[in-house]
Amino acid sequence: MNTLTAIIIDDERSSIESLRFEIGEYCPELRIVAVCQDPFEGLRKIGEFQPDVLFLDIEMPGMNGFELLKQLPDLSAQVIFITAYDQFALNAFEFNAVDYLLKPVRKSKLVAAVRKVIERRQNKENSFNLDALLQNIRVQYQGGLQTIALPIPEGFKMVHIDDIAYLQAESNYTRVHLVDKKMYLVSKTLKEMENMFHFDQYFRAHKSYLVNLNQVDRYIRGQGGYLVMKSNIQIPVARTQKIELLNKMKW
Repeated sequence: MNTLTAIIIDDERSSIESLRFEIGEYCPELRIVAVCQDPFEGLRKIGEFQPDVLFLDIEMPGMNGFELLKQLPDLSAQVIFITAYDQFALNAFEFNAVDYLLKPVRKSKLVAAVRKVIERRQNKENSFNLDALLQNIRVQYQGGLQTIALPIPEGFKMVHIDDIAYLQAESNYTRVHLVDKKMYLVSKTLKEMENMFHFDQYFRAHKSYLVNLNQVDRYIRGQGGYLVMKSNIQIPVARTQKIELLNKMKW
């Protein structure tokens, strides 16, 4: 595989130098073509080099990372956020960015993020959907993630959390089944999706299923038992999840 070009944009010089060192030591697949402390200079460098990978800080004076992305509607680079704030809308932007790295950057996290970039390029998958990312961030800022932007080939589909019946694992993808019986295939694992759904109504009933309990019609007892959805779909319940489910549903 050819070496991938990368740009780092971060207002902290120490953070840039640390990340540049880590990339040089552990990520031979990447070649850094530019580093910028000024986001406006970063925009110019992106236009000049058209990088494959963009390491982007979130909080920067003058223009934050999200505002910078808004200036790049045709961005083709895979974006990896770097931030000192683990609570800063991670649930929202993790849904669409390749990954995020918390400062100080850990070797294992960096290597894993670069591996994701390579895998997605090998799969010829355009995993970065800027519109969906920005929409999820906007919803997060407006008082809680109640609506999720699911990336689709044409752009993104806005879905309210109450309109999702259940999510089903399919290898490294997730099938999102809606109440109206429509289905969307999302390029995230079920675990990654579960990390976004911090709502009482969602329950990991099984290694392959995350269920909206508001869409459950009844529970059928058994070794683990199974849930019957309002659509009559049957969802297995893992034995290890049975007691927690019964307590949660107060059955």
